[in-house]
Amino acid sequence: MTQEIRELIDRILSSYDEIDARFTSAGGLGSILSLYEQVRRELERVSFQELDRMTGEIKNVIEALLTIDYELRKVQNLKLVFESRGNQGSQ
Repeated sequence: MTQEIRELIDRILSSYDEIDARFTSAGGLGSILSLYEQVRRELERVSFQELDRMTGEIKNVIEALLTIDYELRKVQNLKLVFESRGNQGSQ
């Protein structure tokens, strides 16, 4: 029974070492878990209302820019129409 427990513990530790080795470039599993906790804490500081407000403001800016773009294209088209009429009159 004791031998079976030792083998089980060895397999668990071996598996843990393999997982830890996968995260070696980031400082190991402990470092990754610490970063996870830090990110979780920081995300808790940002409310959904704040994110909704910001995305709403971005949407308003995009809509305003699209309106400006549409109006500028109309001006450009009018300019092309008038220039083509002016060129036809001088021929």
